[in-house]
Amino acid sequence: TTTVEEVRQAALLSSQKAKGVSESSQKLVNISKTGQKSVEETTVEMNRIRVQMESIAKTIISLSEQSQNIGGIIASVTDIADQSNLLAVNAAIEAARAGEQGKAFAVVAQEIRSLAEQSKQATVEVRRILNDVQKATNTAVMVTEQGSKAVESGVKQAIQAGEAIKALADASSEAVQAAMQIVASSSQQVVGMDQIGKAMQNINQAGSENSASMKQAESAAKNLNEMGQKLKQLVSQHKI
Repeated sequence: TTTVEEVRQAALLSSQKAKGVSESSQKLVNISKTGQKSVEETTVEMNRIRVQMESIAKTIISLSEQSQNIGGIIASVTDIADQSNLLAVNAAIEAARAGEQGKAFAVVAQEIRSLAEQSKQATVEVRRILNDVQKATNTAVMVTEQGSKAVESGVKQAIQAGEAIKALADASSEAVQAAMQIVASSSQQVVGMDQIGKAMQNINQAGSENSASMKQAESAAKNLNEMGQKLKQLVSQHKI
């Protein structure tokens, strides 16, 4: 009976500990689900950022191409300005040869030459600005590429983290199920030990009752023995 009670207490303690493990594992499952949801949201957001980065990169590349086209136009304008300047010089020479009749033409040639020079200076300034824009564009392209790679790496890491958290959640779920099975088994053991304990008490009671019955039987046997002795004496007397 004492051993059965000790086993019952051990099974009860095991059941309580298994219940605590089950509750802790369930909390871990809930935390893992929350973390997995956060990782999924982060992955979606990073994918959205990646799409935006790709769009920005395409826009910058298009800007770079347009800048190159503008550079070609500036080169053409510079050539036209040089040709205009050369024509203006030739016109001034011809006007000088014409004398009085070419003075008006000389003034026009001078104005054309002045405009050509201004156009050339303007194209030089525009080219300088365009070079700065081109440099900034190239830098932006490099930064965008690095950002895209960083986002891509972040997406991969987020996916790996999500898979790890999912594996942890699955393992925690298995732990919860195992702990619940242990709780159920321990509870059955406790019930079985209670039944065994009651059976042992019944056996003890039956043993006690049997012991009392044996004592009564022993007393009755003594009485029968005494009666037999008396009867034997009476028989002996009767024979005499």
